[in-house]
Amino acid sequence: MVGRKNQGEPTIKEAAFILLTVIAVILICLINALVLETALVLGAMTAAIFGIYLGYEWQDIEKGLIEGIKNGLGACIILIIIGMVIGTWVLGGTIQTMVFYGLKLLTPQIFLPISFLLGTVTSLLIGSSFGTIATIGIVLMGVAKGLGIPASITAGAIVSGSMFGDKMSPMSDSTNLAAAMSDTDLFDHISSMLYVSIPTVTISIILYGLIGKVYMTNSVDLQTVEKILSCLQNNFNISLITLIPPLLMIILSILKIPAIISLSTSFVTAALFAVITQGANFSEIINVAANGYVSETGYELIDNLLTQGGINNMMSTVAIIMAGTAMGGILEKICVLKVLLKSLMKYIKKPRDLILSTLLSTYMMLFATGEMMVSMIIPGRTLESAYKEMNIKNNVLSRTLETAATLGCSVLPWGVVSVYIQNVLDVGLEYIPYTFLPFIAPVITLIYAFTGFALFKREDKDLNQNSDINLQK
Repeated sequence: MVGRKNQGEPTIKEAAFILLTVIAVILICLINALVLETALVLGAMTAAIFGIYLGYEWQDIEKGLIEGIKNGLGACIILIIIGMVIGTWVLGGTIQTMVFYGLKLLTPQIFLPISFLLGTVTSLLIGSSFGTIATIGIVLMGVAKGLGIPASITAGAIVSGSMFGDKMSPMSDSTNLAAAMSDTDLFDHISSMLYVSIPTVTISIILYGLIGKVYMTNSVDLQTVEKILSCLQNNFNISLITLIPPLLMIILSILKIPAIISLSTSFVTAALFAVITQGANFSEIINVAANGYVSETGYELIDNLLTQGGINNMMSTVAIIMAGTAMGGILEKICVLKVLLKSLMKYIKKPRDLILSTLLSTYMMLFATGEMMVSMIIPGRTLESAYKEMNIKNNVLSRTLETAATLGCSVLPWGVVSVYIQNVLDVGLEYIPYTFLPFIAPVITLIYAFTGFALFKREDKDLNQNSDINLQK
C-alpha cells in the first residue's frame, strides 16, 4: 500500500472507506468466530495501517491508541470492583435471599408481572441477562407449564425483565461499556436511562398483567419452585439483612457518590455480612473476590445461578473495552471520525436529528453484526463530539445506544442474545412479539426527541472543559 508523503486529514471518501473497512474486518472475524476481543484488536490494527497510509508517524498513532484506552480505564476499574462485589454478594447470601423471596411471591394471578420483576431484580443484582435467563428463566418456564401459560408469552416476560435489569445494572458489562463509549459517568448514564425505562416498564407490567388474567388457573405445579426454596434454605442462611449491601449501593448512587466509591463500600459491607451471616473467613473473601463464588449445592439450577463474580471473570469485558477504546482512539487521531462527523453535521440541524442518527446508526450496526457491544462502540465513538456540538449531555447518547443495541439484540432473530434465548429457553421466534421492552423503549426515546423532554443540556463546567479541549487542539 502506497502512503502519502505528508500527514493529513482523509477526504470524506477516504474516511468512509476506512471506517467501512474496519467494520468489515470486525464482521469477518465475528462471522468466523464470535470472539469480540480479537475482532476489535484486528479492527484497531486495520485503523493503524490506514493511519500510516495517511502519513501519520507510528508515535502519533500509538499516542491516539493510548489516549483512547485512557478513556475506558475508569470503566475497567469499575468492572474489576464489580467482579469483587458480585462474588461477595453471593458469598454473603444477598443473591440467594433475593431469589428466595422472589419465588415466594409467585401466584397464578400475577405470574407474568412477577416473572418480569424477578428477571429484573436477578439481572440487576448479578449484572447478567444471560445468567438470569439460564437460571431463573428456566425455572419460570417450568412453572408456566404447570400454570398453563404459553411458553412464548412467559419467555417474553422473562427476557424483558432480564434485559431491563441488565441495562440498568451497574454490574452489567453492557451498561459500563455504553458509559465508557460515550465518556459518561456510570451513574449519570443509569439515571438518564430511568427517564426512558420508568414509562417503558410501567407499560410492560400493565400489559403482562392483562395478558396474565387470560391464563389464570388454579391448577398449579410448583414442585420445582419448592425444590429450589428447600435447597436455598438447607445450604445458606437466608436473611433480609443480607440485602443491606445492594440497598446501600442504591442509596449512595442516588446521592451521586462516584461509582467506584459506592461499589467499594458495597464490597466491604458484603464481605462483613458474609462473615456474620454465612460464617465466611478472610481467605474465602479474598479468593471469591479474585476468582468468583463456586456453588456446590448439587442442584444444577442453583449452582449455575450462584457460580458468579470474581475479578478474573471480568477480564474478557475489560479486554473488549480496552480494544474498543484503542480502536476508537486511533480513528480519532487520524481524523476519520472528525471528517465523518463534519459531513454528518451538515444534515443534523436539531437535537432530534441527532437522536434519530444515533438510533439508526446503532440499529444498522446491530443488523450487520448481530452483536450489541460493537454496535455501541462505533456509533458511540463517532457521535460523541456531535453531542458536544449540540450542547447535549453525553448521558443522552449513552442511553440511546443502550435502547437500540442492548434491547434490540434480544429481538433480532440472528442477534447473539436472541439465538441464546431460543436455545436456552427452548422457544422459537414466537417469543419476540411478547418481549415488549425493545419495542416500547425506542418509541419513548423518539417522543422525547421530538418534544425535547429529557434532552439534558451540558452544564457550565462541561462547556468550559469542552472549550479548553478545543483551545488545546
